[in-house]
Amino acid sequence: MGFLDFLFRRGPRQGVVLALGGGGARGLAHLGVLEVIEEAGIPVAGIAGTSAGAVVGAMWLTLGNTQEVVKRWEEFLASDFPSHLPEVRLTEEVSSRDNLLLSFAQRLQQGAQVALALHRRGLVEHEDLERAVAFLIPQARIESLPQPFAAVVTDFATGKAVALTRGDLRQAVAASSAVPGVVPPYGLDGRYVLDGGVVAEVPVEEARGLVPRPVVAVDVGDLPDPDEDPRRITVPRVLMRANVMTHARLRQVLVASADLVIRPEVWGMHWSEFRRLTEAVEAGRKAARSCLNRLRALALRRA
Repeated sequence: MGFLDFLFRRGPRQGVVLALGGGGARGLAHLGVLEVIEEAGIPVAGIAGTSAGAVVGAMWLTLGNTQEVVKRWEEFLASDFPSHLPEVRLTEEVSSRDNLLLSFAQRLQQGAQVALALHRRGLVEHEDLERAVAFLIPQARIESLPQPFAAVVTDFATGKAVALTRGDLRQAVAASSAVPGVVPPYGLDGRYVLDGGVVAEVPVEEARGLVPRPVVAVDVGDLPDPDEDPRRITVPRVLMRANVMTHARLRQVLVASADLVIRPEVWGMHWSEFRRLTEAVEAGRKAARSCLNRLRALALRRA
C-alpha cells in the first residue's frame, strides 16, 4: 500500500461513503448510481453493503469500474451457470426477497417439500451460493481493497448487525447474502451469521463507522403496491403485504441519519429478476442524476 493509499484509508478529506441496501435483483440499480458517481468524478471514500449491496460493492471495488461490473453480470446471465443452481420456484404473488419463506409456506400447505423442510437447513447449499459469488467477484481480502468496505451480516444469536471489514471477501459477501430459510447461516469467527437485510437492510450506521465522511444511502427495497385489489385478500397476501410494510418502515428508520438517500424506482421489480439488468441500471442512473448537485456538495463538505 502506497503512502497516499495509507492516508486515504484512514481519513479522506473528500468523497462520500455509500450504504448500498439489499433487494435482490433490484440491487442492480446500485450500478447505475455508481456509474453516475464515476462520471461526475465524485470520490467514493468507502462502501458498506447488505446482501445485493455487498455483492455490487465488492464487484465494483475489485473490478475497478461499473463497465466491468456490468460486463461480468452479462457474462453470468448469458452462461449456463445460473441453471446449475437449485431451483427455488416462487409464486407470482411474491414481491420481495423477504417473502421467500412465505412462498415456501404456501408450497408446504399444498403438501410439497415437507421432508425437505424438516430435514434440511436451507433450500440452497453454501457451495451453490459460493460458486455464484466466485463467478462474480475476484478473490481478495477485504483489507486489501482500494477503499474501506464492509459486508453487513446479522448475528443469528443476538440479532444485531455486524460489519465484516476484514477477511476473505467472497466469504463475507456470501454470508451477507444468506437469505433466512433459503441459505443456512454461516459460521464465522465463532458465531453464526446470515443475511444482513434482516436488521440492516440499508447499512447507514455501518457506513458511518467506516470512514468519517458524509453517508449516501441507496435504498432499493420493496414498497407495498398501492393498487392491490383488496377484494383478492388471502392469508398469504396479508402476510406478504404486512412483511413489506414492516421492512419499508424499518428502512425509513435506518436511512433517517443518512446525509442523502437515493431511491431508484425499482419497486415493481421482483427480487429474482436479474435479467432486467439494463432496466435496473437505468433506474439507478436516473435517481442519481436527479440529486447530482447534492452528491457533489457532500463530497466536498468537511467532515
